[in-house]
Amino acid sequence: MDKLEKSTKKRYLFFITTIVLSIILAVLFFQNRIDILTSDVHLINIAGRQRMLSQRISKHVFAINLDQGVIANKVYLDSLMGLTSEWQKNQNYLIAANKDLPNSDKIDDLFNASRPSTTKLLNAALKILDNPNSPDILGSSINTIRQEESPVLTSMNNIVLEYQNTAEKNLSDLYSITYLVALIVAMVIIGQFALVFLPLIKKLKEKSNSLQLANIALETSNKEIQEKMDQVNDLQADLKVKEEHNKIFIDKAPNAMAMFDNDMRFLAASDRWRSDYNLSDKEITGKSLYEIFPEIEEEWKKIHQDCLAGAIHHEDEIAYKWPDGRVQWLSYDIRPWYISPDTIGGLLIYTLDITAIKEKEKEKLRIEEILDKTNEVARIGTWEVDTINGKIHWSTVTCEIHEVPYDYVPELETAINFFKEGESRDKIQLAVNNAIEKGISYDVEVELITAKGNSRWARAIGQAEMVDGQCVRLYGVFHNINDIKVTENALNKANEELSAIFNVGPISIIGTDMNGLITHFNKGAENLLQYSAAEMIGKMTPEIIHVREEVEKHGKELSKIFGKTISGFDVFVEHARRDSFESMEWTYVRKDGTHFPVQLITTAIKGPNGDINGFLGVATDISETVNNRKKLIEAKENLEVLTKKLTNQNRQLADFAHITSHNLRSPVANLQTLSSFYKDSESEEERSELFEKFEIVIDHLSSTLNTMVEVIQTTDDSTKATKELSFEKTLIKTQEIISSQIEQSGAIIKSDFSKVPTVVYNDIYLDSIFLNLISNAIKYKSEDRIPEIYLESKIENGKTILSINDNGLGINMDKHGHKLFGLNKVFHSHPEAKGVGLYMTKVQIEAMGGSIFATSKIDVGSTFTVVF
Repeated sequence: MDKLEKSTKKRYLFFITTIVLSIILAVLFFQNRIDILTSDVHLINIAGRQRMLSQRISKHVFAINLDQGVIANKVYLDSLMGLTSEWQKNQNYLIAANKDLPNSDKIDDLFNASRPSTTKLLNAALKILDNPNSPDILGSSINTIRQEESPVLTSMNNIVLEYQNTAEKNLSDLYSITYLVALIVAMVIIGQFALVFLPLIKKLKEKSNSLQLANIALETSNKEIQEKMDQVNDLQADLKVKEEHNKIFIDKAPNAMAMFDNDMRFLAASDRWRSDYNLSDKEITGKSLYEIFPEIEEEWKKIHQDCLAGAIHHEDEIAYKWPDGRVQWLSYDIRPWYISPDTIGGLLIYTLDITAIKEKEKEKLRIEEILDKTNEVARIGTWEVDTINGKIHWSTVTCEIHEVPYDYVPELETAINFFKEGESRDKIQLAVNNAIEKGISYDVEVELITAKGNSRWARAIGQAEMVDGQCVRLYGVFHNINDIKVTENALNKANEELSAIFNVGPISIIGTDMNGLITHFNKGAENLLQYSAAEMIGKMTPEIIHVREEVEKHGKELSKIFGKTISGFDVFVEHARRDSFESMEWTYVRKDGTHFPVQLITTAIKGPNGDINGFLGVATDISETVNNRKKLIEAKENLEVLTKKLTNQNRQLADFAHITSHNLRSPVANLQTLSSFYKDSESEEERSELFEKFEIVIDHLSSTLNTMVEVIQTTDDSTKATKELSFEKTLIKTQEIISSQIEQSGAIIKSDFSKVPTVVYNDIYLDSIFLNLISNAIKYKSEDRIPEIYLESKIENGKTILSINDNGLGINMDKHGHKLFGLNKVFHSHPEAKGVGLYMTKVQIEAMGGSIFATSKIDVGSTFTVVF
């Protein structure tokens, strides 16, 4: 019996050893396959995140374009930098990891196919990061991203799908191998049983029935043990997979998240958590939260303990002050995680850094406060009419404009009486009626009679709020423009007097720099000397129009007077250099070689600090009688209309008021006085002496006028309100405005708006675009044919396109194309050409996010294309 027992033990040990080894080998094998599947899942997660990152990059770029705030842009740029960096890192990881995959060739092909689109999209984002303040780069990058966003998503979808196919194949292989291994193990067990236990069973049956029962019981016990071992192994494998998945989920979470055990030791932390708290380069797993952040207060430790007991703590916003003095605004969520329904394993802490949002809110409040104060300084008041209840509300500044108490409550029936009876009252009545009945906004200049009886000019802007075709509210602003209107009248009067002074006869005015190079050559000089300004400015010196012998002779006289050698250009300006002037008779030489005498006054041109930066020579032809004199000088610039839309209301108003109230008063008063002296003068000598003083006053007035033009020519962002507009109605309105030009020229205007009949745009800008381009087509018509103008709208690349074609004079694009839309650039000798229309059209179109370009051939015609 002992021998049989020993033999049985040996056989049983051999059987158990074989089973255990089989189980160990199976566990190792399946662990390897599970690791492969885990790697597949990791690759799928990263590839899927790449798809999401490409979308977030696109959204951030579009958000940068929409949000013009400086702080908002920095937030988006920092976030965009993080997204592009993470995208590149993940892309490199996927490409490197792909080398070990069985179908790496196919996935490599997918990566190669997607590389052009992904490279363009990434480079576009990087260009914005390199040049965040360049509108051109921002615009081109946005167009690139719009074009490449869909191909990138498609290619990433294909890559994710291929990774999924690989994972599914590996999973399918695992199933097959599992069945095979199970079959082998079963065969091994059966073989072991047949070879080892059957002989023993026969002997045991022969020995004792009781021993047979014991063996059966033992066999049953072994099977139960085996089943439990299998269950334990399965649970261990499942637990390991779940732990790995949980760690991946937390590590790659897009927000700041950390997982702790019951002792507040780090189990896992997301990349965002590490970056938000400057832990990217530290190993924190297994370390206590209080070891990493020893400055955590006891109040927070108590909250942690409460949550470990089952509580949940949430804070929408809280200011956390770091030891270095930095204040960080955070949103918190702290809650327990469970090992089992009744057992807490630790805490999950989620945080969101909302510092940028709080700073933006603070900046918004600051800007609103500044805007309120600015409106008060700029004398801009608001008003509102409740048409349903018949109530009117005026702001403090509006009450001040009307000179009524701040608590004054206007009546709907009597408020119209503040407008001066006649043109102003009729104008505002018509505008208000159109706004209430048709929803048409208005912007008019009207004269008020205040409560104290004072006359005051104001700009009234109104906007209707329509609900179901009925006006429920009318609101807008009042802007005190009394100083502007007074100045405008003074400027008009000064311009008339200035024109009268300079049109009395032929006067040559030539300006030079310090070295004598001609910088200004007026029309009078062109008429008298037969040279064009283009021939002289920047190319010649005044010596070309003088007799050399006279110059040499006068140079010797000056050399004796001042005790030094004076020659060349210095002969004309030596007195001016010495803060004086010289008036003497010279002989001018025309381009054809003929001579004529002039009285020339030479003075210095000084800057604001009194430094000389050039010289001016004013010459009068004294060989002809007063009755045959030509015009003295043509005005340097035609004054722009002073009531154009303003871009920056506050600064422009301050600059404009300063210019008009201070800088123009002196020159206008001087011109009036000089004009009186000029009219009363009786001799030619007296009038010649007056010209020197005219030039000084003219220089100041010219500088002021140029400043005013720059202020007036800025665009107004407040006019960017849009609505759906009809191309056909806008064309009809334009034809009505320039009906006399169309009738005089016999122009034929045709249009085809069938493809795109409407556009969502600013009505003021669209009217201006039609008016400028159509009136230009008529203005620059060919004398050899009736002007024909054709307008067409269409869609190209998702954009609304408007083209205006004419058969006019055409433009030399090789010569003038680069400055076609420049300010004060003219390309034809038309008396009304100012070089402002195309410039303003381009500014308005670009302000609305569009573009304009032109094609033209000389004596064939031009086509202007507007991309909305």
